This record gives sequence, C-alpha cells and structure tokens, in this order.
Amino acid sequence: MTALFAPGSVAVIGASSDQRRFGGRPIQYLLEAGFEGQVYPVNPGRPEIQGLTAYPSILDVPGPVDCAILAISADATQQTIEDCIARGVKSAVLYGAGFSETGEEGRARQDRIVATAREAGMRLLGPNCMGLMNTHARFYGTFASALEEGVPAPGRIAVASQSGGYGGYLMKHLFRRGLGISQWVTTGNEADVDIGDALWWMAGQDESDVLLAYIEGLRDADKLIAALDRARRANKPVVMMKVGRTAEGSAAAASHTASLTGEDSIYDAVFDQYGVHRARTTDELLDIAYALSKGVLPKGPRVGVISISGGVGVQIADFVSDANLKMGTVPSETQTALKALVPHCSPANPIDMTGLVTTNHDIMEKTLDAVFASKAFDATLIFLGIAGAAPSMARPLQQAIANAHARAPDQLVFVSVTTDAEMVREYDAKGLLAFEDPSRAIAALSALSKFRDTFAQPAPEPLALPAATPLGVHGKLNEAQAKALLERAGVPSPKEALASDAQEAMQLAASIGFPVVVKVVSADILHKTEVGGVALGLSSAEAVHDAVTRMADSIPRQLPDARIDGYLISEMVSGGVETIVGIHQDEAFGPVVTFGLGGTLVELIKDTVCALAPVSEAQALKMIGSLKTAPLLTGWRGSPRHDIEALAKAISGLSILAVQHRDTLATIEVNPLVARPGQGGVVALDAVIETKAE
Repeated sequence: MTALFAPGSVAVIGASSDQRRFGGRPIQYLLEAGFEGQVYPVNPGRPEIQGLTAYPSILDVPGPVDCAILAISADATQQTIEDCIARGVKSAVLYGAGFSETGEEGRARQDRIVATAREAGMRLLGPNCMGLMNTHARFYGTFASALEEGVPAPGRIAVASQSGGYGGYLMKHLFRRGLGISQWVTTGNEADVDIGDALWWMAGQDESDVLLAYIEGLRDADKLIAALDRARRANKPVVMMKVGRTAEGSAAAASHTASLTGEDSIYDAVFDQYGVHRARTTDELLDIAYALSKGVLPKGPRVGVISISGGVGVQIADFVSDANLKMGTVPSETQTALKALVPHCSPANPIDMTGLVTTNHDIMEKTLDAVFASKAFDATLIFLGIAGAAPSMARPLQQAIANAHARAPDQLVFVSVTTDAEMVREYDAKGLLAFEDPSRAIAALSALSKFRDTFAQPAPEPLALPAATPLGVHGKLNEAQAKALLERAGVPSPKEALASDAQEAMQLAASIGFPVVVKVVSADILHKTEVGGVALGLSSAEAVHDAVTRMADSIPRQLPDARIDGYLISEMVSGGVETIVGIHQDEAFGPVVTFGLGGTLVELIKDTVCALAPVSEAQALKMIGSLKTAPLLTGWRGSPRHDIEALAKAISGLSILAVQHRDTLATIEVNPLVARPGQGGVVALDAVIETKAE
C-alpha cells in the first residue's frame, strides 16, 4: 500500500504530451508538484513526453518502479500487467473502464487481471477510477480536473471515495473552502484495493488528522471495520457519506458499483459503534471537515450565544436544543459586567448586546473578554449577520473578535456572518470558524461534541468467544428444536413438553400444572395463530384434549403440506414486557442482532435497534436503553422495572451463538422474549431458527 500511496518512482503507461488527456495530466501534476522520484513516461510512439525521456514499453524502463499508472484500454491491460510484474512493479493504478461495470465479459477480464496481480503480490487500484494523490509525498497519480489550476499545499484531511466523480467534486470544494488534503483516493471497481484498505492506510498516517469517505456499498465489511477501529484508536474523526439510504438509492448504488449495499440501519449501527459521523449532504460533510480543521474539540456541551439580534438569538437557542447541546448559564458577575458595558443589554444566554457593538467595536471586544473569562461556555457562537459585510464595520468587528480570541486561544469560537470569501479566509486565518447560517454552525458544533464524547471513552474491544460446539441440527427448526438451541445460549423457555397426541397432551398438562398453553409444532407454520394453532389459558385436562383434537383435525385441512411434529404443552406465562430478538445474516456485514418491543405489535410499533454480532452484555444494555419505548422496561408511571440485565444477557448469548455458527445459522427470531418484573429473568415464549442450506 505504501508503494501505491507514496511511491519512490512512477511509470505512466499510455503517457501523453497532451495535458488534457488521462495519460498527460498525471505527468503534468507530478512535474508541477516537484515529485522527487523518477517519472517514466511509457509510449511506443514518442521518444519524449513533456520534457521527459519516453520508453516504448515498461520492460524498457531503466530503473525500479514502485507504481505504474495505466492510462490504456481494457483490452491492453492484461498484457501490460504481466509486463509490469516481469519488470518488478509493486503497484498499479488502472484508469480504464470496460471491466466488471460492463457485465460478465468485463468481470471475467477484471478477475483475470486481479488473479495475475495477486499471484505476484502486486496491488491494484481500480479499474475505472480517477486515481489517487499524496500531497506530502508530492505524488499526484490522478487525472482529476480539480488540479488544473495548480496542485495545492499539503493539508491534514484524507479523502477516500468509491466514486471518482464525487471524489473530484469533493476535492474541488475542499480547495474552495481553503481546506488542505493529505491523501486522496478513488477506488472505482475495487478489483483489489477497496475503500477499507484505503481508509486503513490513511488512518495510520501521521499527516492525516481527519478522514472523509464516500461509500455506496461494500465487498469486504471486515476491512472497513478494521479501518474504522484503527481511526478510532488513534482518535482521528471519521466523517462518512453512505448513500443508498432508501430502497431506490440502494438499488442505484448496487447498479453503479455492482456491490452489496447491506441494510442501511446496519451502517448506522457500525458508525455509532466506532464514533463515525454520517453526513447526509456534501455541505454537511464539508462543514464538519472545516470545523475539525482547527484541531479543537469542545470540552463539554455548553454553548454561549452572542447576537446583535434578539430574534436570531432565540433561533440559535432552538438549534442548540435540537442538537442535544446545552445553553450555558452566564454567571451573575459576568452579567453585571455586561450591563456595565451596555445598560440595556440582555446579559442572559443568548446574550444580546444590542446594535451598539456594530458602531462601538470596543464593546464587542470587552464583551468577549468577559464571556471568555467566565469559563461558562465550551463553545461560543457570535452572530453578526450582514454587519459582517458592511465596509464600515466588517473588519473592525472581525479584529475585535480576533483580539479577544487571541487572549483566550483555547476557546472554540464560531462566527455566523454574511460576507465574501476573502473575509471568510481572514476569519479562518485568525483561528475563527466562519459560517453564514447559524444552524450550520451549530450542526458542525454538534458533530464535534459527539467526537469529544466518543474519544472520551475507551475504544471498543472485541468480545472473546467461547469454543463452539456442533449444532447437530439443520434446515428450518420447529419450535421445540429452536427452544432447545436457545437453552444452549442461556435463554430459558417456560416449563413445557412435546406431546404427540391429545391423550399424551392431557398427561403432560397435569404434570406441568394448569393453566397451560397448547401450540402446534411445525417448522412449516410460521404464524400459528392464523391457522388456529395456539390455545391459551387452558385450565383443565379436557380443555387440553379438545384443543389438540381440534388442531389435529383443522390444521392439516388448511395446510395439507405442513409437517406436524406434535403439540407443545407449556405453562401459562402472564405479565412482563414482550420483546423481540432477531438475528440474521447480512450480505455485507454477517450476523446482525436486532432488538425491540415484541409480540404481535412489533411491526406496527417499529421501535427497534440493531448492532453487529457479537455484542457484550454492556452493549446489549445500551441497545435496550436506546429504544424510545425503553421506559416500559425500566419503569413508567408507576409500572415496575423489569429484568433488563437478564434481557441483556439473553441478547448477548444469542448474538454469540450466531457468530459461533455464522456458516450454519441463517436466522434466529425469539418473539416474544418476555422480560419479567424485578429480577424475574426472561423467558422465550416462541422461537424460529433456520439454518443455511447444506
């Protein structure tokens, strides 16, 4: 990966003297940037390209080559890769299209190239990508048009994008905001190097403080998780745009990248686990990158607002509340000092010092001195509005703010100001964060606050799993078989037994004790109540006999193809809160556990949370607490607290079972899993488990 991202020498195959062509731009950029290694243009038709000696083939290049850039057709790529391997080239960037994105023939071509490269230990980026760059190594292996106006100064933001077009768009807008890039890569078809590989490498570079990413889907979720874990352990913020949130968007992403998108809620769960901020728009992505560029996170959630407009101050207070931040309290002595400056001011947060601050700029500076000295706020937002563009007051106000900030450099200061790009750059140069709209400033501050909370906690450690024992079952299990498997995961069931007929059912019911429940047992019947396969609260042997007799007569007539394995006689469980625990195999991430309120209303309420399996009991408790309906479990208006600790243990145990047997188990659903009051534990009233086809 280092040979790819920071090569000591580069060959451009398909090199061109025309700087508008894909084979011309990287040479132009490398020369303009002062790349210190050797650049070898390769073109059989030209002896010289852009002032450099050209070679007819990579085999003719005289020196070692760390990275080859292939600006050639798909048809010529296989032989060129073989020649690169023969020449000892360590990595290659494939610009060309005509591979897996075009169909089966293109996929076969791509697979052959990858197999050839992997056998030789060569890394490939692309194909169908816009390349990469590393500003600190002065390496520009890209044809991105955003660099036509000149290569930028090195920065501290690393960017990885599956889309070349969006990657170039993001690069340009970062430059327009004055934000410098450390490394930048577009992964294209991801035949070899994928988004996880790129982010993992970037997260380990001292030159990169912030990671931005754009993804549409994943081929290897483990690589992405490893990258996020590496960034998390290094306390490097990751801001990611994951598209395909809707069914329509997911279908478009799959079509574009021919990759597996997975379920959107699972991405949210992964991002939450590793402290990734998921941006919904490019503006949000850029705003947060800009706010992070100062390298300062707020020490807490307290926000101070200083406004020249009382009405806007109230708006900002709403924004603060919506962002789950807090309006800080101005100490009484600070309020007294502010009133001494402007007797008719409003000194409580939001602070309104009236329009005097726009005509007497000394008041603004003294106001900020008093506010900063109070230590009442972890971040301060100053609203100037159009006053920041008025020729008579724009720079004096800016200088007043900068002077106060210079005396309190640890303060995180946002300025909401309507002004031109030059003035924004001046604010930025003075260590101030300038946003036109205050809502965007607060949204960025909220993201910084969440990163602070993430980095204040230890990074998640992988859960140690006990040794797995063989399942001994296959196919779709009936309820009795499923519950036996749940017992192995530490999830108890009611006192119950399986009867083969009505006579045996009466005997079992008497031994269990009335009242009881009778349920038909069949792996082919998912919703038993819909076919009359459940009888509740039976208080006599005769009632049990009648229920089994009825089921044995009616169900085969309704479902003649369903195999009936008997009738489950269970103790009647009443009280408690019904929940659901489900585990399924996501095509991108593997086993995923879902938890929510259960029973018959689960699809109506739709209050669920998911996480990658396995989860610890502590993680499971966090899942329980994140539900909107969690108070029903923890105690609501006089109702008892239920055994959420036992519930968390059951969730964790099932998730461990799913991971231990991820190659065998397809789905697990326990619904309802009843949490009993107090320390009464949990009990699984029904379960469906299906194994994968052999």
